[in-house]
Order: sequence, then C-alpha cells, then structure tokens
Amino acid sequence: MSERLDTLVEKQQNIYLNAFKHPMAQPGLHLTGAERELESGLLVVIKYPAELVELLTQASLAIAAEIPAMLFTSNTLYSTVLVGPKLNRLSQDEARREELRFSNWFFERGLPIGREYRKLLSIQFTEWLYNSNTLIAASKANEAYWRLASLLHASANEAELSNSLPWGSHVSVSRFLAAQLPASAIQSTIAQLPPIPSKAVTPQGMELIHYECDSNGFRIRNSDFWNA
Repeated sequence: MSERLDTLVEKQQNIYLNAFKHPMAQPGLHLTGAERELESGLLVVIKYPAELVELLTQASLAIAAEIPAMLFTSNTLYSTVLVGPKLNRLSQDEARREELRFSNWFFERGLPIGREYRKLLSIQFTEWLYNSNTLIAASKANEAYWRLASLLHASANEAELSNSLPWGSHVSVSRFLAAQLPASAIQSTIAQLPPIPSKAVTPQGMELIHYECDSNGFRIRNSDFWNA
C-alpha cells in the first residue's frame, strides 16, 4: 500500500480511537446534539446488501426510541467514498451549476473508476462506536476502497470540482439531537444492540446523492444509483 493510502487508514484509526473510543470511557460524557443549521451537498457513496442495511436501520430506530435523534434508513445508510461541494454555501444559481457539473463528472469520469473497483471492495464491519453526538458502525476497508476514494478525488480535482476525501469507511447510524443528557441515556440501548456481522461484504453499487441535513433529519433530495 502506498504511503498516501497508509495515511488515510491511519487517519481513520486515530479518529476511531480519539473521537469515539476515548469519550466512551469518560464518565463525564454528555450528549451534545442540538439544533442543526441546514446543510446540503453532494456525496458519492457505496450502498450495502439489504440484510446489513436492515440491521443498521433497526439500530437507528432503537436509538430514536430512547432520545431525540435523526433516523437513518435504507436510502441514508452508506459509506462515503467522495465528499462533494456544500451547496448551502452557494447561491441558488451557483448550486444548480455546481450540481450539474458534478453530476456530469460522475457519469463521465467517476463511474468508469467505480466499475473498475466496485467488485474489488471489501468492507468488514467491526463494532458500534459512539461519542457525544453520533453512533457509527465502524469498519475496516481493504486497499481497494481507499484506492477508489483516492482516484475519485484525483479525478474530481482534475475537473476543478470542489471535493474532499472521506475520513473513513464507517456508516453513520444515528445523530443525536438531545443536548446535555447523560450518556447513560443511551449507553444501555447501545449495549443491547445486536453484534454487527463480522463477515466482509462487497457493496452493491455506487451512488451520487444530493442530501439535506438539519434538525428535522437527514434527507436525500435526489440520487443516481449504479451497480454491476
């Protein structure tokens, strides 16, 4: 694996250890979710088989039954391979132009890369991790995942598109909206979640999504899905 790919893997591990594992052990941890301003943008993501998605959906439902939290379901459970532009930072006309440019790039350049790498991807989910505002299904991805992300990033840069690499191959399962509740409010619920299947999975396809996120939830405005 190249030094660049090693750096990406190391970054993910550091975030798991410092932003998630360590706060879990802190007795003073409080939930810090609060009102969220509207955010919208574009993402290139990979989607998973129905059995895994159903387990993740049930976990999201279990959390939302205990505290105010965003519910994630089949169309919003994924791993990101490329972060596109934040459209809420642009004027309406600028956002339309940027979305069209990014969509054209996705079909003309992104998909050929995806077709080459998608079946090579292997994602092994490992455990539930949470901090003061988010529950994730942590995972370890093989080299093909990181290489796909890096190639998409380089291609989008060549097209002069606003984009960045994801920090990890995890799936976000819940984002807490409660503020200043003790972590014990959800610790017992998370402890009772079923184990995540450890068998490595190959994603079903790659998708370009236009999302919106605020205190009312995480929504997909539109999406273009491809599999093979």
